[in-house]
Amino acid sequence: MKKGRSIRFKTALWSTAVLVLTVGLSFLAVRFASGLVLLGINRDVLLDAVEKNVRMIRFNESRERPAANFYLEYATGYLEIDEDFLNEMGGVTAALYDADGTLLYGEDPLARRADRLPFGETRIHEMKSGGETFILYDRRIELAQAGNLWLRGMVSETASLAPLSAITRLSLVLLPILILLAVLLLHFVTDRMLSPLKKVEETARDIAAGDRLDRRIEGVGGRDEVGQLAGTFNQMMDRLEESFERERRFTSDASHELRTPASVIMAQTEYTLEKERSAAEYREALEVVARQGKRMSALINDMLDYSRMDLSAERYPLAPLDLSALVRETAGALAPVGESPREYRSEIEDGLYAEGNEGLLTQLLQNLISNAYRYGDPAGRITVRLKKEAGRPVLSVEDDGPGIPKEEQEKIFERFYRGDASRSVQGTGLGLALVKKIAEIHGAAVELESEMGKGSCFRIIFPVFEKKSAF
Repeated sequence: MKKGRSIRFKTALWSTAVLVLTVGLSFLAVRFASGLVLLGINRDVLLDAVEKNVRMIRFNESRERPAANFYLEYATGYLEIDEDFLNEMGGVTAALYDADGTLLYGEDPLARRADRLPFGETRIHEMKSGGETFILYDRRIELAQAGNLWLRGMVSETASLAPLSAITRLSLVLLPILILLAVLLLHFVTDRMLSPLKKVEETARDIAAGDRLDRRIEGVGGRDEVGQLAGTFNQMMDRLEESFERERRFTSDASHELRTPASVIMAQTEYTLEKERSAAEYREALEVVARQGKRMSALINDMLDYSRMDLSAERYPLAPLDLSALVRETAGALAPVGESPREYRSEIEDGLYAEGNEGLLTQLLQNLISNAYRYGDPAGRITVRLKKEAGRPVLSVEDDGPGIPKEEQEKIFERFYRGDASRSVQGTGLGLALVKKIAEIHGAAVELESEMGKGSCFRIIFPVFEKKSAF
């Protein structure tokens, strides 16, 4: 099977791609926005410089003092230009022209171009010259005695963007280095973050390779997703190991339980077939085989029932049912027939309901009552009760048998477990295990109250159930 790329590699690859894309788009966005800002600033400076220079030009019929101003003979007088007239300001150059386009004063880098742009009132032009792009702004000056003059301001867009271009070139050198450092750091962080997943993968591989269900993920803590994954994985393995161990014990116990009746049947048949027997002897042998066959049949049926409940509880749908009527009918059917020294009582409170499966609850009650018959005093009493306690239906079956020792009370619900007092009593060893499993399917709790010499009481505490209108 071809090995795919690791999560570490994919994470690093995609993170690097996202990082490069983000840095590239951010750089382009900043570069574009910076260019727009610089161009906007240049245009504002250009307009401001031209308007300021316009206010520094006047026409006089005679030359006046102070001599610091510049006087240019023009038409019938003089053009007075303030000494503050700026030929260049912030990269902006300004030049004064007459109506025919003759340069009168100032600087014009494009003055020698034969294809110079015509003047346009308060209009911004763009012109390329010598590999540079210039922005031009014309302003007409109306002088009554001198006619119309033109003041043209211009700024080199290429020169204005030169610092940004230098920054761009420097960025193109530094950004790959920074991206490389970021990728190395990202690889380190990714490796640290994914190292717990590596432990999960190694543990799972060891379990799969060596069938070691006792292995657990160690050294992965915290409340993040990886820590929760490790905890969930360990819980899953605990349950899986417990399930395998339970099934192993079940198989072993079932084999042991079936071995005894099978051995008895084999021994009885071999002994009977050794020679000719009388009809009474054959009958006696067949009765022994029949008893052991019934025991095997009951054991197999209980095992199948338990397996079905354990593996597919959804096969037993729950529905609202009249628990009082069910218990009353089942308890009445199991009452002793004819004269019996055993006292049998049932105390059933009416109007109690539960969400349950009628067949399973009938089996639960039958197992509890049969257990009371089996282990109780033959001349004693059995009491079946159903009542409400704290809003919850509680079913109890009480006997006056020998009681169950404290050390055995937790074990009697295990499959095939038999206490010392019950080894001589006929049974499959699955009755109480089925009771507990049925209770779990119904979300009910099982309690045992037992005292040596005073009997036992098994209690099934059902969840709270609100009576439906259907009843």
